[in-house]
Amino acid sequence: MEWRRERIGREKDEEEKLREGLERLQLKKRAEDRWRWTHDSEGRYGVKNAYDFLAPIECVLDKQWSKLIWCKLVPSKVSFFGWRLSLDRLPTKWNIRKQGVPLQEEELKCVLCKDKVEEVNHLFSMCKEAWIFWVEVLQWWGMVTVLPNNVLSVADIFVNDLGRIIGKEMGACIFLVATWYLWYWRNGEVFNNGKNIRGRLMEMVQAKSFFWIKNKIHGCVFSFHEWKIKPVECALSVRKYKQMQKLFHKQQKGRGTTQSLERYVAFLLIARQK
Repeated sequence: MEWRRERIGREKDEEEKLREGLERLQLKKRAEDRWRWTHDSEGRYGVKNAYDFLAPIECVLDKQWSKLIWCKLVPSKVSFFGWRLSLDRLPTKWNIRKQGVPLQEEELKCVLCKDKVEEVNHLFSMCKEAWIFWVEVLQWWGMVTVLPNNVLSVADIFVNDLGRIIGKEMGACIFLVATWYLWYWRNGEVFNNGKNIRGRLMEMVQAKSFFWIKNKIHGCVFSFHEWKIKPVECALSVRKYKQMQKLFHKQQKGRGTTQSLERYVAFLLIARQK
């Protein structure tokens, strides 16, 4: 095999596995090519056996992370980002070096604070610039607390501490939006010299979280201005709306479809007025 460049890190192991697989392969003449899922005895892909295959990976995740990552209020790309974050698979400078890229000590420094080595827990919790950003996010929600030195504990503040008030799903959403834009800020510093990102960062978090939540929950009747100045009240109105929705569906269970639909429309109108 000829490659355009030298393999680094895991690529060397993957190349070796590829060679071993090809050596065992026996081609059959006049046989039609077909796809085969190797993790099933009959070669057929199924969601269940795919989950069974991924189970050992998911086991290393804290249950708290699992509930947080697959938050229904954020797009799948953000959940995938959270999944990579939880497994420490983001291409931070430290992880890039572990993959075999020859970075010098000076090149490993965090692009935000220019001080410590850029690894996940530093970038998303201990970095002094990131710390200022987290303080702004928490103050937006009326919270003052001591920030921990690892990203999982930061998530715990949003999901459990703030989540007790506004709901864990909403707390997870705010955490994921904030980490998403913290990573966006970091990439802006690396690739675009940080063009005006920091000055707009908090407003971007507020705007994107408002947009995602408004599109996922039909009971949101608050404006962006209200979301910016009193987010707790807005989040509580969403939580109350969802509770009323569940109660209504429970009461309507077993009744006629037409009657249930009509009452549901009336319920929505009343809920919006309140």
